[in-house]
Amino acid sequence: MIACTTSIGIALLNQNGADVAYQPAFLGAGEADRAFEALLRQVQFNAPEDSRVHLFGEWHEIPRLQVGYGDQGTSYRFAGCTVRARPWAEVPALMMVRETLRSRCGFEANFVLVNLYRSRANSIGWHQDDEADLGPQPTILSLSLGAERDFQFRHRQAADNGLPTVTIPLAPGSLLTMRDPTNKNWKHQVPRRGGTRPERIGPRLNATWRRIV
Repeated sequence: MIACTTSIGIALLNQNGADVAYQPAFLGAGEADRAFEALLRQVQFNAPEDSRVHLFGEWHEIPRLQVGYGDQGTSYRFAGCTVRARPWAEVPALMMVRETLRSRCGFEANFVLVNLYRSRANSIGWHQDDEADLGPQPTILSLSLGAERDFQFRHRQAADNGLPTVTIPLAPGSLLTMRDPTNKNWKHQVPRRGGTRPERIGPRLNATWRRIV
């Protein structure tokens, strides 16, 4: 595993079939804190039984809370789970972040998947965001708020090419952008435990912005 400086990790990814960018302070500290507190108040997460995934022939509740917001009629499907978009207007703070992404990045998101990692025990396992809903060349913007958590990349053919797992601690207010062909060649996860200071791990809210086609 490489728990390297972020710049070295990004360079290794981008030299081996990825297109990843990381902005550690996309939102300033005060801006990030205000967005985190507002989203915790305003976002209504789906019930755990409505966020089950089908893996290895069985249904499992995911180890985090999630919900989707987006344009009318949009939804996101993965591992047998369908997350239907709730209206943007329900969460004014989310609409403000959406506008910030539009103005600063030129990215027109029509759907956002919001995950709440309540403690160090919450996680998401190895996966690729390569579902048909995202189109053939997806771009995904991942905004992190709250506690720092490790985000890991593992090449699909790591056993053959010897590429190491890359670990990037995602700071509150940071923006990680994954463009095609990242999800064709690399898997990613947020493992159990935490960031560089596990004794202080609190809740982390992650919003992954995308275009559903």
